[in-house]
Amino acid sequence: MESRIRSIIVDDEKQSRFVLRNLLENNAPEIEISGEADSVETAYELILQIKPQLIFLDIQMPRANGFSLLKKFETIPFEVIFVTSYDQYAINAIRFSALDYLLKPIEIDELKSAVTRAKETISAKAQSHAQLRNLLNSMESTFEDRKIGVHLRDKVELISESSILYIEADGSYCIITTTEQSNERLMTSRYLKDFEEYFGEDSDFIRIHKSCIINVRHI
Repeated sequence: MESRIRSIIVDDEKQSRFVLRNLLENNAPEIEISGEADSVETAYELILQIKPQLIFLDIQMPRANGFSLLKKFETIPFEVIFVTSYDQYAINAIRFSALDYLLKPIEIDELKSAVTRAKETISAKAQSHAQLRNLLNSMESTFEDRKIGVHLRDKVELISESSILYIEADGSYCIITTTEQSNERLMTSRYLKDFEEYFGEDSDFIRIHKSCIINVRHI
């Protein structure tokens, strides 16, 4: 029998933990819920004790949010599926670090997909530490330090925002041209408006055409 994935749920709302536990028990038999925590402090102690492979982590919690928990670890030794109410800034940061999140109320199909991806990552022993660390940096870093995650075949590559020359729309995809490797062109399954929302109005990226965003630092 295939071993189950040792997991914990971190959410300050008891009802939310109950709902997620039930959804997992009924739809994701590969997940073993080994514990629950209602705060960053209790979650940290629980992680040290249980050493989970996967954490379902609520972002909005009193006193300290979910990101504060991750900052306690120099190396993040587990996979994370973020669970959040609508928070466009946090969601954009998570998506552009190529990480998984579930939006409350949780859709069963989205839960199954996120669990499947986490299972594949854990099985391949390909931890998302770099992406999680990039997410934390992107929430507070300057432009020069920030990176975005792009799926390339079976892996995620982190690209420095400062190396991007321009981004072109190509149907439901975008092509990113960078200063790396002789103007390498990378394709990602995101819309141009997603990049606009992520970069924000005060960034160095501006739309000069309905299908193109440029980095003004490279003009």
